Amino acid sequence: MNKAPIKSDLVYAARYGDKAAMNELISAFAPTVESIATGYVGRCPMTRSDLIQEGMIGLLGAVYGFDTNAEARFETFASVCISNRIKSAVHAQLRKKHIPLNGYVDIDEVDISDCLSDPQTIMDMRERFEELNESIEKKLTPLEKDVLRLHIGGHNYSSIAEVLSISVKSVDNALQRARKKLKEK
Repeated sequence: MNKAPIKSDLVYAARYGDKAAMNELISAFAPTVESIATGYVGRCPMTRSDLIQEGMIGLLGAVYGFDTNAEARFETFASVCISNRIKSAVHAQLRKKHIPLNGYVDIDEVDISDCLSDPQTIMDMRERFEELNESIEKKLTPLEKDVLRLHIGGHNYSSIAEVLSISVKSVDNALQRARKKLKEK
């Protein structure tokens, strides 16, 4: 993966809006995301691009969920977050209760077999990642941002409620509002 370890200062800067730091992390972990996602291609109903997108969301969760004071390396934490996010998405796709939802047709059926070896694709992924980050910053309230970041970081509703000193219902409401706002164009 990476030759030099990722410094916690870089993660901290990316977490708080430094686009250059975020781009550096995306570039550093794009091969890891591709590698993990490729392992699921053909073994689940998700497309390669969907798996890579889920992996990038896992990376975002790692950036926001990493304890910069911890002795664990960010590389290890990020790899686990990416892998867990992809596994969760695959399991959600395979659940029987979602059969009607899983029968979708991929709108942009683009062949991205060399997805991350192409510099243009990497730049497109960065742009989409930045757009998502900007949407989060512009559209969500501070509470919604905090709840979303903790949720993406792997916290369940109860632990989010405890960390933020709010009710579990407030956590659910904030997540529902955040999802709705982020789906809007």
